[in-house]
Amino acid sequence: MIANVLPLLELDCPCDEAIKRVKCALEDGGLRLMISFDSHLTRIAKTSVACPHHGADTCDCRIVILLVYDEGGLPATLLAHGQDGATWISMVDTPGQRPLAGLEKGIKGALVPLSTVRT
Repeated sequence: MIANVLPLLELDCPCDEAIKRVKCALEDGGLRLMISFDSHLTRIAKTSVACPHHGADTCDCRIVILLVYDEGGLPATLLAHGQDGATWISMVDTPGQRPLAGLEKGIKGALVPLSTVRT
């Protein structure tokens, strides 16, 4: 099953920097962020599998799954996709993983200031 994702934000910076910015913005909004999965941690240093975007060249493609919590307990899931020095942040929205309305609103509100940040 392919998850529905709602685009939230595009940042003109590598994934590491984008995640730092998102984390700070969410924490400033009273939310907590936890990294659930990071594709860079699963990579083998030397692999024969070529990136579909970069071939055998050095690849900066990255997928990071972020869980965002408020005081309600159930998290919302964000997806950070980094490639070629840019990062896209999206929210997962499937029937079994739909964010609560208040949390979704809090996330979107916290990320508004980042929508004008460019590096």
